[in-house]
Amino acid sequence: MLRLMEARTGQVVGVRPGPLRLYVHQPDDLRVCLTADVLRRVGLRLRRRVLTTAAHTADHGWLNIPPLEAGEPLPGAVGVGNLTSGAAVGVAEWKSSGHEGAEPAAFRLALLRHRYRQEADLGPEAVSEAAADLERWRGRLAQWATLPSRPIHGPYAEETLEALCDDLDVPRALAVLERLVDDEEVAPGSRLETVLQLDQILALELPAAIGTR
Repeated sequence: MLRLMEARTGQVVGVRPGPLRLYVHQPDDLRVCLTADVLRRVGLRLRRRVLTTAAHTADHGWLNIPPLEAGEPLPGAVGVGNLTSGAAVGVAEWKSSGHEGAEPAAFRLALLRHRYRQEADLGPEAVSEAAADLERWRGRLAQWATLPSRPIHGPYAEETLEALCDDLDVPRALAVLERLVDDEEVAPGSRLETVLQLDQILALELPAAIGTR
């Protein structure tokens, strides 16, 4: 079950079943939009219909966030916004510097490494480290793609989804990804398929190097 912390009460509660309706309070805030995007992708992974509206239109496609359409909050919508917006899902303050010219996926990863409800201060070192990790992961996927395919590794897939359903604990899911990449006891083809499934939520373009090696 998808669980989220209520900004008002500080309690982690289950999200009601059925269609997942989201409302983005600050469409100009990249972190707010990224949080809503991950929540949307988790909902889709859980095979839920997801409907999103926002305070006004916004397009952050460069960060792999689909365009947001303006609209009123739908009935029962989960509001996503900064801590002062009164949203159900409160996104903490953040700032970034020195990332100009960086690959968008590296910037996305650097931001995802911070829990959405904790403050984040991204310097150039954090983005450079994220870029290096992306290059390493993509290289491994490119190698695995030359070997026979295998089914998704159930335990790793379940562990990452459990982390994401636990109040969007993306840092824990990324730690599981790191363990999976280095787990030589799991067949390369199985690691490939499991990482590809996870990247449907992370949207880090991890298959980018497949076919280049």
